[in-house]
Amino acid sequence: MQNSDIIEDFIAKIHSPKCLTYELCPEKSGSVENLIKKVQKAGLETNNLTKEFIESRLSLVDNISNSLDSKIESSKNHNFIESNSNTDSTNTSCMQKNLQDSKNLQKDSKNIKNQTNKDTINIDAFVCTDSPLAILKQNSGLASIKLQKKIKKPLICTISMRDRNSLALCGEIMGLNDFDIRLFLALSGDPLKLGDQPQAKAVFEGNSLEILRIISLLNQGKDSAENELKEPLKQIYAFSVINSYAKNMQILKNKMESKIKAGAIALFTQPIFDINVASELIESCEIFNKKHGKNCALMLGFFPVLRYKSAKFLHDKLPGVYIPDIWLENLQNALSESKENEREIGLKMSGELFKKLYETYPKIHFMNNNNTMIALRILKNVL
Repeated sequence: MQNSDIIEDFIAKIHSPKCLTYELCPEKSGSVENLIKKVQKAGLETNNLTKEFIESRLSLVDNISNSLDSKIESSKNHNFIESNSNTDSTNTSCMQKNLQDSKNLQKDSKNIKNQTNKDTINIDAFVCTDSPLAILKQNSGLASIKLQKKIKKPLICTISMRDRNSLALCGEIMGLNDFDIRLFLALSGDPLKLGDQPQAKAVFEGNSLEILRIISLLNQGKDSAENELKEPLKQIYAFSVINSYAKNMQILKNKMESKIKAGAIALFTQPIFDINVASELIESCEIFNKKHGKNCALMLGFFPVLRYKSAKFLHDKLPGVYIPDIWLENLQNALSESKENEREIGLKMSGELFKKLYETYPKIHFMNNNNTMIALRILKNVL
């Protein structure tokens, strides 16, 4: 399947009843090979076969194998009757070929059954981050090119206003278009004071709405200054993010509405830890879609919290995320017993939360700092 095909298929998928995406964070290095290996080790890569495809393929192999077995039996019976030596030689050769073909098909059947039994999860697309928390990582666009080529799944490339002005944004999006990186998650960007590059200067020519505007213009054959492009680009799809919590929820809803109006294909929320919050966001998205005649999908953010320290950071330091006090209490009590108990309690609570979210609204964006094996453990208990 060509890159263009998997991208268009994903756009259809994100508007279907179920969709699952997974966040990949490039490291501070010149390679994403370790990231690719993590994805493959957990069985999240493109080699996952859907149950329906596996069953149809297995049925086809068995039918062909049975047909060959019949030919082999027929050849054996024919050899007892036929007396011509040349014919005997031909029949023997045909029978040997049929035997080998049958063995090969039996081997194929075994491999397919092994694939069926393997723990795998079908991720619909991956989101490549853009130096989150302003901590230096490999460029999201270049990382997305290699990840999409190797994993053979759609890559949503995160792109922010923090590090690029409109000129740089246009040039980068046009260049990535040539490599079939055409899905972009628009962010304003985390402030530099959070990161590890104190000498850097932020750009912030605009916020994420400016990226949505630029992508809309590029799809019309124009640049950010509304000058005509020399030739049209392949269709670009814009996504954006929203917080999952605010003391004044109306402010959050206003931002959601503005991004839906600006043409976002889907909105990805920050991690959600409260089902009531999820339900409120889902309802608001439906209202704004109806109001503006849009079809913006909503992806609920999920982040498993396995440690008290992580829960405390989310609670105190990450704007737009609300983690209930009960999580802090349970993890702190578990930690007082042992780190192992802390981890198991965190896994238990996170697994229960994922199950509730998925049962409420099975469109989930999974984030957990590239810990693909933990992701597999949680996902396979629900999917």
